[in-house]
Amino acid sequence: MSELSDTDNLITNIESEKVEPTEEELDSFKNLVNDWFKYDDQIRKLNIAIKERRNYQKALNSKVQDFMYTYKYNDLNTANGRIRSNVREVKKPIKMTEIKDKIMKYKSLSGEELLKQIFIEDRETILKKNLKRVIPTVSLTL
Repeated sequence: MSELSDTDNLITNIESEKVEPTEEELDSFKNLVNDWFKYDDQIRKLNIAIKERRNYQKALNSKVQDFMYTYKYNDLNTANGRIRSNVREVKKPIKMTEIKDKIMKYKSLSGEELLKQIFIEDRETILKKNLKRVIPTVSLTL
């Protein structure tokens, strides 16, 4: 019973010692919160705009890559910097289901021979293209 009265006393003490902000502090806080919301909304809108521009850039990227690949341009110098195209042949990534299927297919092989058959000999190659913008650096030292 004494624990309940101690808790009640503690609550009443906290309520009686409650400090309220002044009108000036409250107005200042409201302005800070309004500014925070304003900047948060701007950041959200800018992120949406960035996402739209990235999608458009991806569409342009494939067209530029195809043109550069067709006419065998590796480097393109412009006033805005260089665009470097890179095309390479890589082995297609292998999936776990493919590994399981190949293990079942090559039951007669074991150890190193099996691994060689799965990861080296039976893998398809694909062309990977990428485009990179190289911005020239300006040295400020003499």
